[in-house]
Amino acid sequence: MNYIGIDCHISSLDFAVVNERGTITNRAKVNTGVKEFMEFVKSIPKPRKLFIEEGELASWMLETSIKFGEKLIVTDPKINKWIGKAGKKDDPIDAEKLAQLARGKYIKEIYHPISNRRRFKELVFAYHDTVRSQSRIKNKIKARFRREGIRCRGETVYSEKSRNEWRKALPGNKIVHLIVDELWTQLDRTREATENLKRNIRLQSKQFPEIKMFQKVPGIGLIHASTLSAIIETPHRFAHKKKLWMYAGIGLAERKSGEKVYSRKLTREYNRQLKNTVKQATEAAIYSKDNPFRRQYLRLTIEVGIPSHKAKLTVARSMLAALYGMWKKGEEYDREIDKKREKGNQK
Repeated sequence: MNYIGIDCHISSLDFAVVNERGTITNRAKVNTGVKEFMEFVKSIPKPRKLFIEEGELASWMLETSIKFGEKLIVTDPKINKWIGKAGKKDDPIDAEKLAQLARGKYIKEIYHPISNRRRFKELVFAYHDTVRSQSRIKNKIKARFRREGIRCRGETVYSEKSRNEWRKALPGNKIVHLIVDELWTQLDRTREATENLKRNIRLQSKQFPEIKMFQKVPGIGLIHASTLSAIIETPHRFAHKKKLWMYAGIGLAERKSGEKVYSRKLTREYNRQLKNTVKQATEAAIYSKDNPFRRQYLRLTIEVGIPSHKAKLTVARSMLAALYGMWKKGEEYDREIDKKREKGNQK
């Protein structure tokens, strides 16, 4: 087996080839491009595998490799820590060490979506980026009024209908009016962009049947369902629900020696957007009309006496486990599942 480590840049690709004995058999530096990339790879005898670290070019490299029938593995840079800690740090050495890590099986593969899945994920993340931009602009608008000594509460300051009233509250300085008007214009543009992206998410989501299934679960609408689908991509990435909990930041990481457990805390390494989505969906379900997740929360807080934040965490795990099971088995959501489970336990 030839292990080909690649250090990727927008202008160049650095290669290092290592054989089964750990000997470097080839090095090269080529311009970043499909032709140059494949010409070098095809010059290396089979069997061969390509290895890169997660980065901006990872999806492009992966799709190009698949198109030309090559096996490329995207690795986790956090697991490859010693590459960054080496005393002498330059690109050719990084490519070599990546190949050596792959030869020693010290790498961790990162799942990457391709084709339509990749583009849908980019669309969903563009929506979330635009929503965050909208929030930042809103904060700037209120901050601008507060700087002029004007109390600014509620949502009317963002409304087009109320802007003339808010303008009258500002001092007569033209620059102040110009800044506020520009912020309102930016807000209007981000609102329009958000709605446009949402329309496209609704249209593109029809490709993925699990999104329609997810929306039948209490607390989950189009955006939550699409975000879950885009980030998780496939339930088969995770051997069981606990691994998915860890990825979502709601699983417990244990520190232990032998049989003794020293601590049990929430994991610090997780997908933040996924955690936010699960938390928001859980909150929505808890405060919705009667449903299994609301009943579970009320039972934990009222009957068992568990603090609210811990009860919400338990409900979040139940929700994610339900979504995981539905997706993996292709089953529809059962609104009475908790009641059926209780009856089964009583028999």
